[in-house]
Amino acid sequence: MFCWYRSKIVAYSAFILLVSCGGINCVSAQSGVPELPESSVRISGFGTLGLTHSSGPDGWGYRRAISQPQNDGGTRADTDSRLGVQMNYAPSVQFELVGQLVATRRSSYAPLSDSIEWAFAAYRPQTDLTFRIGRLNIDAFLLANYRNVGFAYHFARPPVDFYASLPHTLDGADISKTLQFDDSLWRFKAYGGKSRSGDLSENARVAVKPVVGITTTRETSELTLRAGVAYSGLSDNPTVLKPIITGLESISAIEIPEVAEQARQLQARLDSSNAHVVYYTLSAHYEVSDWLWTFEVTKVTGHPSAHMTSGYAGAGKRFDAVTLFAGVSLISSPNLPNFTPEWSSALTAVLGESEAEKIQRLGSAAEFAINKSGANQQSYSVGARWDFHSNMALKIQWDHIQIDHYGGRLWANATMASGNANVTTVLLDFIF
Repeated sequence: MFCWYRSKIVAYSAFILLVSCGGINCVSAQSGVPELPESSVRISGFGTLGLTHSSGPDGWGYRRAISQPQNDGGTRADTDSRLGVQMNYAPSVQFELVGQLVATRRSSYAPLSDSIEWAFAAYRPQTDLTFRIGRLNIDAFLLANYRNVGFAYHFARPPVDFYASLPHTLDGADISKTLQFDDSLWRFKAYGGKSRSGDLSENARVAVKPVVGITTTRETSELTLRAGVAYSGLSDNPTVLKPIITGLESISAIEIPEVAEQARQLQARLDSSNAHVVYYTLSAHYEVSDWLWTFEVTKVTGHPSAHMTSGYAGAGKRFDAVTLFAGVSLISSPNLPNFTPEWSSALTAVLGESEAEKIQRLGSAAEFAINKSGANQQSYSVGARWDFHSNMALKIQWDHIQIDHYGGRLWANATMASGNANVTTVLLDFIF
């Protein structure tokens, strides 16, 4: 299911040239390297009007990304609805300025600058070499260039199990080099800068810096392969966790070896300051005749709080203006659950009952925070897309989601319990 509409990209190539590649950085195996007029200003846009109904564990709210705010589930119009506007200004064939704004419902913890998806300058000294600097997309995943442009893919949204928890924008720079070999194009990209990540249903966002990575993409008329690796530094802790981490540091100084050691272990699990994570990604998209196939997987290592493996696979079949699709996806966080430490008895004899209860509550809070960070679920999806207009598409999608114990991180208001959910989505995607 989860693959983009290459034929549609070709059909409205002028728009996707702007959206997916920032103008002068777009290269395809079918058309070669595009040329821009000596001076041009172009304004384009995209949007989605959607309605989503989720029925799952009581009070849980379905989200397409962990950057979305709290909600209590049910029927909602703000899960996928959004409007984007982009401007490209190319004073010459070598230089271009690109800006993209996206309006959607955001968390009260999200700064206004989150509405700026792109704001960069691009320089192309040669047709196969491009430099960009500013706010960019992190070009490590198949849908990274146009995850907000619903018209560019035939499913309702990027696979939540895969994309919901990944950082998307980079404040920094990248360089890409494209080489032609027989019937294929190879693109090598290196990037560096800073990003941000975290759950915005609460104040849990942190700065991610430095971010450095490389990707290699091979593309033919039918097959796209991509592999990449990225290193991300973690320089701070989420605001909501800082009091717990500080408290655990104090407990680790208590002269009760068992309590002190468990406090240090809990602190190490939560404290991500001066830590790092590494992303490994592998992707494939194959399109032949009226069939489309896509596969993508990522593995995250480094600090224990970020460990996870996620992926998806799917297929679609076109019938004239209608495409039917189906797919499966999953996300898994290891080393859960973490059990509540039992400190009361040992502490009461030394510190008294009142102080022991306070410290025990802190240990319980640490255990809760660790277990809440787990994302363990599997999703099964089917749907259809109808291209009733050259610039509009109507979609319907049904998802069945199985959430494991301690696995509800992608949801708002999730508990530690397991559960099942069904999500039905109807939406209209358009470009202009």
